[in-house]
Amino acid sequence: MSDLPKIGIDIGAATIKLVELAPVGRDAWKMVTAASIPTPTGGINSPVAVTAAIVKLLREAGAKSRRVVAALPEDQVSSHVVNMPTLSDDEVKSAIRWQVEQYIPIPADRAVWSYEIVSRDKSSGEMEILLMATSKVLVATYTQILQQAGLEVVALETEMTASARACVPDELTTSMIVDIGAKSTDVGVVSRGQLVFSRTIPVAGDAFTRSIESGLGLDSGVAEQYKSTYGLSQTKLDGKLVEAMKPVLNEISAEIKKTCDFYLTKHPLDTIKLITISGGAAQLVDMVGMLSGLVGIEVAVANPFAKVHLDTNQTRAVASTAVYYCVAAGLAMRRIEP
Repeated sequence: MSDLPKIGIDIGAATIKLVELAPVGRDAWKMVTAASIPTPTGGINSPVAVTAAIVKLLREAGAKSRRVVAALPEDQVSSHVVNMPTLSDDEVKSAIRWQVEQYIPIPADRAVWSYEIVSRDKSSGEMEILLMATSKVLVATYTQILQQAGLEVVALETEMTASARACVPDELTTSMIVDIGAKSTDVGVVSRGQLVFSRTIPVAGDAFTRSIESGLGLDSGVAEQYKSTYGLSQTKLDGKLVEAMKPVLNEISAEIKKTCDFYLTKHPLDTIKLITISGGAAQLVDMVGMLSGLVGIEVAVANPFAKVHLDTNQTRAVASTAVYYCVAAGLAMRRIEP
């Protein structure tokens, strides 16, 4: 496995995040740099602008490596858990090809796909395989943007896979991870350190802002400032702010519970005792307490640098922004075969 430093790049709807890590052991890393820059209007649909932004970000961050692992948007990756009779690794390679057209809603000749063995159950003689696929066009777009920024693309993977690697505590058998971004919320189930199920909800941070705008009659700038400052506090503005935001939180929590129930129906012996949340909304005042109360499960804010050695200046620099770097940090932690 490669022990060279790598960059993780997360091209989000609002910001592009970069983390560069150098391994200092099998499961520990040293921070080289971390930084972010606003995502140009249009995102990857404006590839020239995104390339220029990444070049600027690399320069300003002082990144040393040019080897990059990048994230593909969760909502543009199709994933399914496939149940099959227990097979050897070589047999799986042959057999899984027949499952692609059945489970993936993209013509096989237009798709890039991969799989991971989730579990083998000796008692039932069955195994679970996580099958993932996305379009060749999307992969080509991301690869071209990164290469034109002067980077060597060593891997692409999903946002939730990366977040799970960085943020889910190793000692947990089964848990959930929820990334509340600007435009969408990604919800995933992690079993024994591996993402086994994920889905995307088209409701997230921007929906909180819009609900404040309409509920309190404010312009977007003031609404965003109120959201960031007071969050879900029931004591601010006579409780009007939290009342405006509550329908959005109720929708997110309902979808989290649906995901939890769906997984546990198929795995009744498992128990989910923790939800790790990331993204900008994770830091809103009282978010942890309110979300935990609505879903009935303990909630904790993600720390993507729990396994990373930071110096004093780095610790200070990411003290209030760490939760934004979950995907980028997880990408930089990915092990690459030499």
